[in-house]
Amino acid sequence: MLLSIRTNFKILCMVALLSVNAMADSKAHKSCDYRIFNIRVSDSVSINEIVNQLSNMCNFSIAIKDPQAKSLLKTELTGVNIKDMTLHEVFDLLLEENNLNYTYQNNILRINALETKTFKLDYITSIRQGTAIMNASVSATPIEEGSGRDLSVASENEIRVVEEFNFWETLDAEITAIMNNGLEDYSAPSPIINHKAGLITVTGTSSQLERVSTYLDNLKNRLHKQVMIDVSVISVVLDESQTTGIDWSKFQLGINLDQDGNPKPSSTATFQNIRNDVSSNYSKNINIVNSLTFTMEGLLDFLRSNGETKVLSSPKVITMNNQQALITVGDNINYRIQEDTSTSDGDNISVTYNNYSIFIGVLLNLLPEISDENEIMLRINPSISSFKYDEDDLKQDRFMAPDTTEKKLSTVAKVNSGDTIILGGLIENQNGVLNNSVPVLSEIPLLGNAFKSTKKT
Repeated sequence: MLLSIRTNFKILCMVALLSVNAMADSKAHKSCDYRIFNIRVSDSVSINEIVNQLSNMCNFSIAIKDPQAKSLLKTELTGVNIKDMTLHEVFDLLLEENNLNYTYQNNILRINALETKTFKLDYITSIRQGTAIMNASVSATPIEEGSGRDLSVASENEIRVVEEFNFWETLDAEITAIMNNGLEDYSAPSPIINHKAGLITVTGTSSQLERVSTYLDNLKNRLHKQVMIDVSVISVVLDESQTTGIDWSKFQLGINLDQDGNPKPSSTATFQNIRNDVSSNYSKNINIVNSLTFTMEGLLDFLRSNGETKVLSSPKVITMNNQQALITVGDNINYRIQEDTSTSDGDNISVTYNNYSIFIGVLLNLLPEISDENEIMLRINPSISSFKYDEDDLKQDRFMAPDTTEKKLSTVAKVNSGDTIILGGLIENQNGVLNNSVPVLSEIPLLGNAFKSTKKT
């Protein structure tokens, strides 16, 4: 074994002098802080041997704080060649590169392999649960107020999305798996997690703590991403000549014109006409994605050319990554159903009613997933429900569930930040009668028919 240690003073006999010259010891350890060391190891030598020789040379004490550090100090090194390094740089190379931590203060080198560190992670403590069901048939079972829907009822052509997000439940297992991935001999204990305070305390080697720190940083970066979704719910009343819906191929996205009045080409603007046979009552063109040149005013002008247009709602919602947002526009219709009838001894009849409710209106369920490139994958589940019979909307006291019609859609789209998704095709057929008449004259018997008209709509 060849181990040579040289200083910038090039006094090669200094190692031998240290063992006999006690007078020089106090000066030696002070001067080591300002020296440049060259260490060359041609044969196998342990970290402990090198550190002990430096201790003898510079006259500092060594304190080993845990058994894991003692074990790592026995690690054999081969072919070490250190050039022009200070004492602290030598410690960094020998100790930190071998998963050891150290402090050097007051002429004492304290070495430890294990360290305890507390990380802070800000996130809500509640558990979010949600279920989105898209099905072609409607269950006749009513929904009782204060109770949940029976999600086990089978239905045809069903798309079921069940979500439960319990962030803190799996974090313990994730951190333990990251720390004990088989790269080190030391098996770290499970972390201590206080989800109410958002504190995570872990004990492990420096490399284990570094992996946990990197994971938590990436986790916070992903979870704290958020997106603002601007939604406009628009209804268009079409006449009988447009029973198949709106022809979206006539909608001009590239409204940015050149000098000749032609649309300017854009490499980033997209127009996707996605065809989907959801139902025979749905328009075939249900999804349009575009960017850059889109304006809401241009869309409304286009829709007005197809029929009477009305903006039902324009909500904005901000939601975080992989957290669903729910937008509802409508009414909860309450009704009651007789559940039990009993007769007492006095011939008094007791009737028991249970209250139920049903939602009528527009429901939009959104779930975004945001990439590092700010691309957004969006799951969209819109649903529109209405009374099947107009007279049900006028009733105040309801003793049975009203008949309803439902139009539902489920799709997943990937867009860039700033893009707009247009979903169409939820068509509802309504029949009505439009009466036109001339006041007074239309009420004349027999002759009044000449002053009034009836038109089906």
